[in-house]
Amino acid sequence: MPIAEIRDTVSRSPMAEEDVTYPVSVLLSLRREQTAPLLRAMRSQHVLPALSHAWGSELAYGALLHEAGTPLAVLDVPSPRWSGGLEQRVRVLSRISSVMVLVPDHTESTELLSAGAANVVPRDTPSKELGSRIAAERRWLDMRPSSLRRPATDPSEYGLLRPQQRSQQVLFDILCSASQPWCCHDLCLMLGTAEQPMSRRALQARIARLEERLMPYGISVDCTARWGRTTYMGFVEEPGNG
Repeated sequence: MPIAEIRDTVSRSPMAEEDVTYPVSVLLSLRREQTAPLLRAMRSQHVLPALSHAWGSELAYGALLHEAGTPLAVLDVPSPRWSGGLEQRVRVLSRISSVMVLVPDHTESTELLSAGAANVVPRDTPSKELGSRIAAERRWLDMRPSSLRRPATDPSEYGLLRPQQRSQQVLFDILCSASQPWCCHDLCLMLGTAEQPMSRRALQARIARLEERLMPYGISVDCTARWGRTTYMGFVEEPGNG
């Protein structure tokens, strides 16, 4: 199957009007049990989903990757212990979604905004005000020109190419949607847990399993290894495949 047909599936699906229950597409947490009180306090504001997802959740990433328009992810940072390297998390997450970060009071927001955060808000903001700010962020995203919004993608359009295992599906979708190269370190951070990134060896093994699935179709992962890191840029056709 020509690689163009794979890439076309990312952009050819028509944008569909869908009923959005919450302004926020996904709530990611670096410590879910510490996010639970926030969810309870915000329940009356009807802006956050009923459940949070842990960092690295394949279900959460899948929802963001396949949502039409501009998905909005809220990243909850329950305590200052997560401040180290937080800008890297924001940077990788902002590649697949607009990101609003809820941070402990007195957290410096400049680096997070520079890393791509759409907004940085103290997590102890009163519920009504926080709800209003989230709703305002959603309205602003919806007002963006349609050319900046992405169409919905239907996983079934990938046909036999798309793996059945969820971990492989997410990796496939991330690579298929890539508009710029993914560094191996960024993928390891994104696909790991809040406690630690995925190891490079585990990432390489997952890439190898994905390539085994693509091989019968004459497709391979487009990767470049240089200076101690590997970058991934979608897929390429093997010579002789047309």
